[in-house]
Amino acid sequence: MTQPPAESLEQAFRAAMRRLAATVTVISTRSASGLRHGMTATAVTSVSANPPAVLACVNRSAALHAQLGLGRQLCINLLHCSQQRLSEVFSGLAEGEARFAEGEWLSDAAGVPYLADAQANIFCEIEALHAYGTHSICIGRVIRATYQPEVAPLVYQDGAYMCTGPLSQRQRDS
Repeated sequence: MTQPPAESLEQAFRAAMRRLAATVTVISTRSASGLRHGMTATAVTSVSANPPAVLACVNRSAALHAQLGLGRQLCINLLHCSQQRLSEVFSGLAEGEARFAEGEWLSDAAGVPYLADAQANIFCEIEALHAYGTHSICIGRVIRATYQPEVAPLVYQDGAYMCTGPLSQRQRDS
């Protein structure tokens, strides 16, 4: 397969990346003035198990980007397949604090907002920020993680949401 001649590298890259399925997350934090901030993100992955660390890529035009800084804390909330509406709200259906009207949000001892019924919550302290292209790569040292027993994450692929979960033994044998 090759890139069609009329297609730019950027168009071909975007089309290729639509084939990469990713768990949908909402990154949440609280500003120094106490306002909650959050955004939907799929560019999130583990970096290291020892020490536990994750990275998230945040567009510099996103409102949340101004809240990123070394030593700041945030939570990466991995969404359950039933939380598509919440993802859409944090993708732009609402702005600022109004986003937190969707879902059950609590705050940890440091004041970081987290989604109570997320698939998992990964609490981090930002240890590195690297600018690259239109985004900043944020590396967070994990300070705490919680998770639900059921594994059924919300996934985004090719511009659509889908639900995944573990294969049953029957499905694995097929």
